[in-house]
Amino acid sequence: MNENRVSVLHDIQQAIRQAKRCAVATHVRPDGDAVGALLAAATLLRKLGKQVDAYCQDPPPPGHDFLAGVQSIRHTWDPDADYDAAFLVDCGELQRVGGVLAEKIIRVPVIVNIDHHVNHDPFGTVAWVDPQASSTCEMLYTLSRHLGVEPDKDMAEQLYTGILTDTGSFRFSNTTHKVLRMAAELVARGAEPAFIAGRVYDSASPGRLHLLAKVLETVEYHADCRLATAQLTQAMFRQTHTNREDAEGFINHLRSVKTVVMAVLFREDVDQVVHVSLRSKSPVDVAAFARAHGGGGHRHAAAFRMQGPLEQVRHAVTREAVRLLQRTANQEALR
Repeated sequence: MNENRVSVLHDIQQAIRQAKRCAVATHVRPDGDAVGALLAAATLLRKLGKQVDAYCQDPPPPGHDFLAGVQSIRHTWDPDADYDAAFLVDCGELQRVGGVLAEKIIRVPVIVNIDHHVNHDPFGTVAWVDPQASSTCEMLYTLSRHLGVEPDKDMAEQLYTGILTDTGSFRFSNTTHKVLRMAAELVARGAEPAFIAGRVYDSASPGRLHLLAKVLETVEYHADCRLATAQLTQAMFRQTHTNREDAEGFINHLRSVKTVVMAVLFREDVDQVVHVSLRSKSPVDVAAFARAHGGGGHRHAAAFRMQGPLEQVRHAVTREAVRLLQRTANQEALR
C-alpha cells in the first residue's frame, strides 16, 4: 500500500473516530455501485458504533431491493439531525447528490469523499479518490480491512453487488486479480454470486423488452461501424409503460458489437435536456469526451447532459464522436 493511501486512510479513520452521528450519501439515479457503497459505508460505520443515516435522492435501481438496509435509505434530509460528519460515496462532485441534499451536506463540519471517478479537483475535508479502483465498493472493502472490520453477510452482499455491477459482471478491463480476490473473499463471507446476479440482472419488468426493441430500431453505425448510436424518447417510455430504470444497461447492447469501439445512447429527458451515455473499448477514452461537456465518469464508461432537441444533440455529438475516433486511430497508427 503506497504512502498516500496510508495517509488518507489514516485521515478517514480519524474523522470516523471523532464523529458520533454520520450522514452517508450517494449520487442521484444510483447504480449498483452507488447503492452498494451507500449501504456498505453505513454498515461499516454502525459496526464502529456510530449513529448513521443513509441518503439518496432517488430510489435504487430494479433488482437491488434485497440488499440489507435498502428500505431505510432516506430521500429527504432529516431537519432534526445534527451530524458530525458526512460521507459521500461514488460522487465525482458534491452536486451529484442533488441540489437539496448538497445544500445540507455542505454545512456538515467534516465531509469525507470516497470515490473512484477521475476528478482533477476532489472536494471534502478528506478526499480519497482512486480512479484505478474498479468501484467505490472495492475502496470500501480496503477501508474496512484497514479499520479491522470484517464484513458480515449483509456487508459482503452490499460490497459484492457494487463490484459486480461496476465491472460489468467481471467483464470490463477494471477486473483485476485484486478485484477477483476481493470477490472471492466476499463470497466466503456470505455473498452468493448466483443469487445476487439473479436479483440484479433477472428482475426486468415485462415492458423492458418492448422498450429495448424500440431503442434497437434507432441504432445507427458510423465510422466504418466503429461507432454505434441509438436514442430513447419519452414517447417510447409512454408507449411501453416503462420508466428510466427499465432502460438500465441498454447501451451495453451497442457496445457488444464486434466492430464497435464507442457506443452512445441518447436519452430524451424533459425540458429539452438529453442524457448522453457513453461506453468504449480500448483505446478510446470517453471520460475525457464527457468532461469536455461538463460530465464525467471512467475511461470506458461516462455520461453527460446536453441542452437541446434530441435530433440536434444526437447529430452534434455523433459528429464529435466520429472526430474522436479519427484522432484516436491516427494516434494509434503513430505508435
